[in-house]
Amino acid sequence: MKNPIRNYSRFLLLLTVMATAGCVSSGANRSSGADPGAANQQHIRLALSYISSNNRDLARVHLEKAKAFNPRSAQLYNGYALLYQMEQEFELAERYYRKALAADSDYTLAHYNYSAFLFNQGRMQEALEEMQLVTQDLAYERRPQAFYILGLSQKRLGDTAAAVESFEKATQLSAGFAPPFIETAEIYFQQQNYPLSKMALDRFKQLSKPTSKSLWLSVRIEQRFGNRDKAASEGLKLKNLFPYSKENLEYQEWLKRN
Repeated sequence: MKNPIRNYSRFLLLLTVMATAGCVSSGANRSSGADPGAANQQHIRLALSYISSNNRDLARVHLEKAKAFNPRSAQLYNGYALLYQMEQEFELAERYYRKALAADSDYTLAHYNYSAFLFNQGRMQEALEEMQLVTQDLAYERRPQAFYILGLSQKRLGDTAAAVESFEKATQLSAGFAPPFIETAEIYFQQQNYPLSKMALDRFKQLSKPTSKSLWLSVRIEQRFGNRDKAASEGLKLKNLFPYSKENLEYQEWLKRN
């Protein structure tokens, strides 16, 4: 699968795990008299916390402990799916996402994670359908991220109008969420709507540190507006900050033609 998709998915996986892990304590191994349901959930939270820090061995230990309390919980299956996804055991990951949703078809977090997984696999239509279910859960606290992933899927499928609508919904729900703005800016640039592209990019710059993608887009926008000095300045930042990025390689080729 293509690298840009993998890069997106790793970012989305980390967002998911960090949000899911929540606050954990070291009390999961307390007395055997503890409530089994609470102990099960505590081990799952610890497992997700260890996944977020890339400690897969301890994550597996706590998933196994959770399994002893409830071997068929949707949360447990979701935890295993995340672990297998991180280990690039993609067939196992999908199997456990499906188990999670079979155990609880209304488990929004599993739909969210499964959609990100499908996006990583390049299965955009399936990813879109899963994430549409997530966006319909008005109580789900990560709806901004859900609309963002929905927009990414729509963009990959060529439905740029729907993608812009999803990105705008994401930023309406969370005004400080930067990633949708760079995606919107890129769509407007491709449509040759340079004023709107610059507006979206400027908003991204207010919220985020520069990325290779934002700097390369900035070079091209400033060039379109005749701001050659600004374009050169942004290009120098791109070269210095991200010398081995594909965007810098594209920029170097662009310089030879301009």
